[in-house]
Amino acid sequence: MKIAAVCCTYLRPETLGRMVRCFELQDYPAELRQLVILDDAGQYDDRCGDRWRLVSTDRRYNTLGEKRNAAAELVDDDVEALAVWDDDDLYLPWALRASAATLEIAPWSRPSVVLHPGRNGSLSQHATGGLFHGGWAYTRAAFRQIGGYPAVNNGEDQAFAARLKEAGVPEADPIELEFQPFYIYPWSTGQWHLSAMGQRGYQRLGVMRSKRTALPVTDPPNIDLRHPQILPGVRPRMF
Repeated sequence: MKIAAVCCTYLRPETLGRMVRCFELQDYPAELRQLVILDDAGQYDDRCGDRWRLVSTDRRYNTLGEKRNAAAELVDDDVEALAVWDDDDLYLPWALRASAATLEIAPWSRPSVVLHPGRNGSLSQHATGGLFHGGWAYTRAAFRQIGGYPAVNNGEDQAFAARLKEAGVPEADPIELEFQPFYIYPWSTGQWHLSAMGQRGYQRLGVMRSKRTALPVTDPPNIDLRHPQILPGVRPRMF
């Protein structure tokens, strides 16, 4: 199965570069994976790396849902599945392998466990409670069946999930398939999280602009992506 990680970004060059590093370290076969990134802050020159592509435009999309749909259209024609990757999150090397294996069982992969980093670089396991959209994946057929994301901002993930459920799209959990958790959600007060910005968060971000910059592809500080320290036990959801 060929799978594409699909990322929407806005004014987060440092964390985006760390996410790209996560893609470079994926253990899924190179010929069966790609990463597409859509930036609508006009912050970068268009750029291609090893099986990843960054497209930058200064035309701001009206809603995050529309932006996610536009990003999905950038993948190669022969891509069979789409994985949601967020620009301020991290993904361990088996992320795409776990998502692809789950999508062989059901058209929607929704992990039940997310990882949160500690100050010492350790990763604690927490239940997702059905949330944490940045770890989801789905087949391209299912995405097209429901018409993609609705044209909304905050809550576009749950609106998308509602469309999948209404269409009767089955889901499966990579954790139940005995994959270790792979999605790291590093909540940081130094970043802008739409979930904490209210209903007009997307519009508020849209008025912010930045000079054109290079994309620094680097390892994240403190977290060892190659040999992650995942603590035992699953705790309740934090956020």
